[in-house]
Amino acid sequence: MPDINLDMLREIDPAEIVASLRESLLVLTDDLVVEYANDRFLKTFEVNRDETVGVRLDALGNGQWDIPSLTRELDRMVEDANTVEDVEIDHHFEHIGRRVMRLNARKTVRPGNGSRRILLAIEDVTAEADAAAKLERERLLSTGIVETIREPLLVLDEQLSIISANRAFYRSFQVNEQETVGRSIDKLGNGQWSIPTLLDLLTNVVPQNNVVEDFEVQHGFLEIGERTMLLNARKVYREGNATHMLLLAIQDITERRRLEAEREAALEQAGRLLEELNHRVMNSLTMIGSIISMEARNLSDDECKAAFARMRARVDAVGSLYKTLSRAGSVDTVGTRDYLSALTEDLIASSGRAKGLTISLDIADLPLSTRVAVPLGLVVNELITNSLKYAYNGRSEGVLSVILRNEPEKMTLEIADDGPGIDPDARVDSGLGQKLIDAFATQLGGTVAVESDQTGTRHTLMMPV
Repeated sequence: MPDINLDMLREIDPAEIVASLRESLLVLTDDLVVEYANDRFLKTFEVNRDETVGVRLDALGNGQWDIPSLTRELDRMVEDANTVEDVEIDHHFEHIGRRVMRLNARKTVRPGNGSRRILLAIEDVTAEADAAAKLERERLLSTGIVETIREPLLVLDEQLSIISANRAFYRSFQVNEQETVGRSIDKLGNGQWSIPTLLDLLTNVVPQNNVVEDFEVQHGFLEIGERTMLLNARKVYREGNATHMLLLAIQDITERRRLEAEREAALEQAGRLLEELNHRVMNSLTMIGSIISMEARNLSDDECKAAFARMRARVDAVGSLYKTLSRAGSVDTVGTRDYLSALTEDLIASSGRAKGLTISLDIADLPLSTRVAVPLGLVVNELITNSLKYAYNGRSEGVLSVILRNEPEKMTLEIADDGPGIDPDARVDSGLGQKLIDAFATQLGGTVAVESDQTGTRHTLMMPV
């Protein structure tokens, strides 16, 4: 029974079929002379029918179609084969420039005289070939970049199957390409990568947020042991086939975390030792202060006793720093509010004026290193001691204020009393106290200003922060 579709095809004018083709079409004799060229060929290669039909293929366009690779394929087909399929030829034409052509040819026999003909279909795939070449260049470039990255890197598809991995991944996790590419990540390495936090990250977090940075995971691997890893994941879009991929960079920070733990342990040990040292210094200063007091009790000269008392107060001022450090559990930094408040209260308590004296404290709470706190405390000790000694003689009541302000690029300390002011003719501590104040202020990089009249005395220390 005849093929109905074939019969229908025979009823269609062949010229109509040829005219509907998108490809260029040539009909050649077996010696490669052009018998027919369709309109698409004439338009694509910018030639006319008169200079094409009846001309040998390699002589077309003043020899522009003298393409050895094309001639070889057609000669081979004439001698040995019936078809040529999907042969690509890259050629430069004088008038239309470079073209990449995909050739499909078929040998036929004309009914009646048995002469052979060649049907040559030519598809212009220049844009497709250039796009493929560009894609290949980009692939090679991206592959080169990935291979130079020191961190292990995985490329996953939307089902979390591994598309590719770089050498750093294979080396770090002691696996090879054959047992990696194409596998789902949770099946990799006999399930060693079936890490719930990782799978949740890739399945739920990354698709929603596009990027995840420095996600820390700790996991034990059979071959390489316990590892701590920082994961950085990014969702990317592949334009060619409209699919998404996941890039997963894995940074092994096991050694870093080990060193950090050792460093923390060393710092903790150093802190304990320094805390013990501070405690011993505090006890030593307390003992020295007690010895000074014992010696003072054996003196009969009032001026000597006063000098010993001032010496004891200076030792106690430094001891107050270490008491504050001990209470705060600190080793090298003290808060100004706790430190200066305690120092002021101790000085007033030891003076015997705690009942009648009103203390005004307005101290900003700032962290101070012991390097700054010691000279600052000694300045406060000298100034408060002087006020207690000279501003309240013959008075049962009075006001003493201590103010510490944190200002732009400087710190200001004010100590003021409401006494009668400084007697310019008086000899205070033989001038030693003022010398100490000036020396400690210089050590702090600051200066001391004094304002004094019949309403009181104010000392202002300004120093950089």
